[in-house]
Amino acid sequence: MEKIRIASFLAQCSLGSRRKCEILVLEGKINVNGKIIKELYYKIDPDSDEVEYLNKKLKIENKVIIALNKPSGYLCTMKDDFNRQTVIDLMKDFNIIKGLFPVGRLDLNSRGLLLMTNDGDFAYKILHPKFNISKTYEVILKKPIIAEDIEKLSMGINIDDVKVNVTNVKISENNKKITLTIHEGRKRIIRRIFKEMGYIVYDLKRISIGNFNIGNLNEGCFKVLNEQDLKKILMLS
Repeated sequence: MEKIRIASFLAQCSLGSRRKCEILVLEGKINVNGKIIKELYYKIDPDSDEVEYLNKKLKIENKVIIALNKPSGYLCTMKDDFNRQTVIDLMKDFNIIKGLFPVGRLDLNSRGLLLMTNDGDFAYKILHPKFNISKTYEVILKKPIIAEDIEKLSMGINIDDVKVNVTNVKISENNKKITLTIHEGRKRIIRRIFKEMGYIVYDLKRISIGNFNIGNLNEGCFKVLNEQDLKKILMLS
């Protein structure tokens, strides 16, 4: 096997997202062949180098990527200190998979497509803006959107002085239902877009990531994705 960057190796060992693994390296928590490594550019040979975290030897885990249709009322986290319902409660026997975590977030009251994985490199490709992976949402507003604001939406909305580009805008159901696509994942970004224009979101559902659509997957259910599904998510097909 070719040498790979240390954070990529750690992510493939199910220690979490690439970013989380980079932090572990910078904090001096990773030991390679008996030496603490803090350089993110450091490369290792997975076949011959001995890598440890908390005195435990690491190895690349079998990867799994799952599509979950998240209902409203579930937190996108693996554990909650207040014993509230989390997405892992929906995963049945899959909740024992080592290193499983949600890719990005849907807030408590939002629904729809959520990816779960133990593959930090895959999560990195979905979340990092440079990969430009699209996310499409269905939004229902408490009041109809006016024509002027539809035009504003299509031109993009500034949030925290950074423009959010909005594409594929479609309006239906007496101007209360809006389907739109964005290519970023800032926290509560869809709700913030409409709040900026003076609207309250009544319901929010993510229906696709990349070219993969949630389709007829029932709410609260999940499925393990195959290679063709992953190509659709990464917009390779």
